[in-house]
Amino acid sequence: VLTETLDEARSRSRVSPGSILCGEDGGRRPDDFALGNSPVDVEEFDDLNGRVVIMRTSSGTRTAVQALRSGAQPVFAASLVVAHATADAVRDETGVTIIASGLGGTVIADEDEETAGLIEDLILGREDDPNRSGRIRSGAGARRLLTTPWIGPRDLTRCLDTDRFDFALRVRMAGGVPTLTRDRDTRA
Repeated sequence: VLTETLDEARSRSRVSPGSILCGEDGGRRPDDFALGNSPVDVEEFDDLNGRVVIMRTSSGTRTAVQALRSGAQPVFAASLVVAHATADAVRDETGVTIIASGLGGTVIADEDEETAGLIEDLILGREDDPNRSGRIRSGAGARRLLTTPWIGPRDLTRCLDTDRFDFALRVRMAGGVPTLTRDRDTRA
């Protein structure tokens, strides 16, 4: 379940017994959240199988929910780890808008711009820029991650693991709630 605010996440958690609060505010995991926005922490979490995860991030979840609420269809949450699957999912659409959510939805983030560029190249059938990963690894976003005490270098490695998953992440309304699900029909 995607939310725009911390209070909304907490409220949804109260009415969803056994749910897991996941996300960040300004990069930090709120004290009452079981998980932050660290892919390593998610991997190492005891058991997410069959559980509802209620997520709020400063940029990504807010941007996805706002796109959905604006009437955009389809809406996908994308990153390097699902880049090809996301491009495949939208390739046959008549119009595609790629929004790089950046920092707080207002400041350009080089890693988001590079990811958007990769997905655009994939949709249009262009060659990937071989320097893209290096630019992300040496960019301001990577430096921010590597100098943040509550995020480890393994998180950066996980974030840069292009096409780690073969499914796109579709955002839909389910019972009036913005929900993120695997969209497995995207790759042959």
